Amino acid sequence: MSICKFLRARNPYGMMEGGDNPWYLLDDANTICWCINSAGAVGPDNGLVAPMQCTKGRSCFVSQHADKM
Repeated sequence: MSICKFLRARNPYGMMEGGDNPWYLLDDANTICWCINSAGAVGPDNGLVAPMQCTKGRSCFVSQHADKM
């Protein structure tokens, strides 16, 4: 799954890392997500900011690899 490069997430345990799956959040009920473009829980397209929402297909989505091309 490709997640937008502008999505950030934090939970009570800190920034979560999942090795090959950096967005594997252990306790998603307590995780706070935000978009660094809109600086809030709602993205530039007025959609909810969440790992399962900020994926390819949204108008504001930017690939993690966009700056490497």
